[in-house]
Amino acid sequence: MASAVVHCLRLVPGDDVKMKLMEFCAERELTCAWIVTVVGSLRRARIRLANHASPFFGTSSNDVYESDDAKFEIVSLCGTISNRGTSCHLHIALADRKGSAIGGHVLDGCEVFTTCEVVLGTSNEITFERELDDRTGFDELVVRGSGEKAEGGEGTRGKRGRRARQEEAARAEREEREERGEKEPVRGLFGWIVNVIAPEPRRAA
Repeated sequence: MASAVVHCLRLVPGDDVKMKLMEFCAERELTCAWIVTVVGSLRRARIRLANHASPFFGTSSNDVYESDDAKFEIVSLCGTISNRGTSCHLHIALADRKGSAIGGHVLDGCEVFTTCEVVLGTSNEITFERELDDRTGFDELVVRGSGEKAEGGEGTRGKRGRRARQEEAARAEREEREERGEKEPVRGLFGWIVNVIAPEPRRAA
């Protein structure tokens, strides 16, 4: 069982909640962090709602709730912050002056009104990382023990890993075309027009 350490901090008026929590973890080189408890208030809210767009689930909306001039009590904040503040996954619930609540995924732009008192848990025996999950299409949490490394090294992790895989697939495609003696296709709208008007002749089998 990994031993936990507790960190306590207060965010002050005008602080961006997400940015400051990530900065805190980066400055202290915390390999992982999780929210234990939070109380405070916001003067500006910006959160992504539950129907976030995903090609895997067939949704097309990407709704964001944003309020530039309203006061909210933070009634809940939970989530994880990954390897030395490199990424995070935070959800928040807010109550307005009438007690009506709204919640969602924390985005940049959630600004503190009077205070935000945060208690974080962390451990130097595990690391939170994020890697592309082909089942969801998003970078998802991966928990590693002390000394563990991702297969293939740093290049396989998160968005960098996705980019590396895309570049590798494109390189393999180019090599296959070269072996077949085919030219590099013209991409974009112009390429579509070229292929429709003057498609490349098919080779005899």
